[in-house]
Parts: sequence; structure tokens; C-alpha cells
Amino acid sequence: MKLIDVTRPMSPGIAVWPGDMPFTPFWSARIEKGSSVNVGGVTLSTHTGTHADAPLHFLSDGKPIDEFPLGRFFGQAEVVEIEQDAEAISTVHVVHLDSEKVERVLFKTRSSQVPADKWEPDFVHIEPAVIEFLGARGVVLIGTDAPSVDPAESKSLPAHHCLARHGIVNLENLYLRDVMPGRYDLIAFPVKLVGLDAAPVRAVLLER
Repeated sequence: MKLIDVTRPMSPGIAVWPGDMPFTPFWSARIEKGSSVNVGGVTLSTHTGTHADAPLHFLSDGKPIDEFPLGRFFGQAEVVEIEQDAEAISTVHVVHLDSEKVERVLFKTRSSQVPADKWEPDFVHIEPAVIEFLGARGVVLIGTDAPSVDPAESKSLPAHHCLARHGIVNLENLYLRDVMPGRYDLIAFPVKLVGLDAAPVRAVLLER
């Protein structure tokens, strides 16, 4: 069994959404300064690096991340590669999927080529029609290597709202550069942050 880590590494300088809290590690105790132990801490946005969004992110009364069933984040997943010059993911990219067996779909786009410390706003977003198509076929999780399922300039966030209507969980900022298209098992449990709008995940694919 081969494990493939598809999580963006978090370290100082990791790109965040413009205006969002930067990733800042610190030490509250150090052996070299006389403490018996090293104790580290970190300040970060819940949307730093590879993370799972919850409806509370864009709905004032939306469900928080800790209330999603863990089963959504574990199981068979299909990696779909999108051409490098695509502007958006459309239904053309998903009509070939075996809807009876695919419950999780991960989109590999040009964002996986972007270094972790670079913010690139021209990413490939997901058209709401894709979510409608997949939601009607029982998909419970959609993931992307882009910073968002909606365009960077969007304020209405139609793809996010469509995900919420179908009860589909959303992974963003996956790192799929070295992953071939095809079927895998996904493990991507979010940190149990009670009442919050998102949470970091350690996302791993298992080759079948």
C-alpha cells in the first residue's frame, strides 16, 4: 500500500488569501533557554494550506466544521485532471465518471504547480453546474488544489452555496502535482475545531 501526501506544507511564508492572517509559529518554552521542554505554538487562519470549508464560512447560520460526519472525509475518490489552460471546471470534465461508484471527486489543476509561498489569483474555479451534476449523483465530497471553488473576485460565492445545498464537504488547497488521474482511497479528516468555519486537514491518498 502506497501513501501519497497531498497536503500543502505549512511554514512561515505560506501564501494565504490576501488580507487573511499569516501563518506564524512561535515558541512559548525552549530547552536552550532553561526550560525542561520545548513547547511550540502557532497562529493561523482556519483556511491556511490544505483545509476543509464548512457552510459557516459563508452563511451566518451555517453548519460548523465539527458537525460534519467523519465518513465524508474517508473513502473512494476519483482524481480528475483538468487541462492547464482551462478557465473553469465544467460538466464536460465529469460526465465520464461512474456515478454509481464515485462519492468523492478531487480536481487537479495548474494550481498544483504553484509554489506554496506564492499567491496566484488566476486559478481554475468550479462552475456550480458541476456541483449540481455531482450532487444529484450522490457525491459527498469535492476537493480542489485551488484556493477556492469560486473565482478569486467572487463575492456571491455560488459554488460554495451550491455545495451547502447538496450537503457536500469541500476540500481546498490540495497538493496534487505528482498524482496521476484515477481512483484512490482518500483520508482527509479535519481538525475538530468546535463551532468554526473551516479546519486544516492532513490529506492522504492510498493507491488502490
